[in-house]
Amino acid sequence: YRFQAVEAQDPYKNSLTDWKNVIEKAGNLRPEFILINSVNVMMKYPEFPTEKQFENELNLLGDYVKTLNVRKVHMMLTKSNTIEERTKKLLVQGARFLNRMNVMCLIEPLYLPGIPYYLRSYDEALNLVKELNEPNLKIMFDTYHCQRLHGNITYYIDLLKDHIGHVQISQVPLRDSPFNDGELNYDFILKKLSTVYDDYIGLEYYSDHTTDSFDWVKKYAE
Repeated sequence: YRFQAVEAQDPYKNSLTDWKNVIEKAGNLRPEFILINSVNVMMKYPEFPTEKQFENELNLLGDYVKTLNVRKVHMMLTKSNTIEERTKKLLVQGARFLNRMNVMCLIEPLYLPGIPYYLRSYDEALNLVKELNEPNLKIMFDTYHCQRLHGNITYYIDLLKDHIGHVQISQVPLRDSPFNDGELNYDFILKKLSTVYDDYIGLEYYSDHTTDSFDWVKKYAE
């Protein structure tokens, strides 16, 4: 299987020089980099980063965005269990930085039991996007996180339809191939998503490392 587009959760494990060498070797076979995560400031700084510290991380992010020619970034933020004013300021700072590069800034509620994170609800994410009103600030809709946090997948697709900037899918509860046995019916979900979203869908799941787990892609790629 050869995918036309890829996501990179942590591109910073490789240097910019390494990435440039890989891209050069790939030539015309190079896939499009749709999405990368920002530098994970919640892991790097015990408390909130200062505006200057965050600016430095954004500059590093910008170098990777330009090298990989990325058009979407998932902005990873703080360990706080609530959305604080300083969190909002960082998000505005990040969104405006990316907007100058014509890049979408994404936020995503996460299901992380026992691990603090500022965004744990798609309702909160929607309110935050509306409040900050940055033109490139959108929501990443991940079916795994939505099902774990809320259920009601169809309701949230309809609720968020004007603000979805990227989609990722997997089965629940094991976060494996979408068409494995599980809680979610992807024949229905993918048809529903197609009414509100027309871009790449990220396959963020644990594969069984055989090509069989990608057989379903052929059907929906047509």
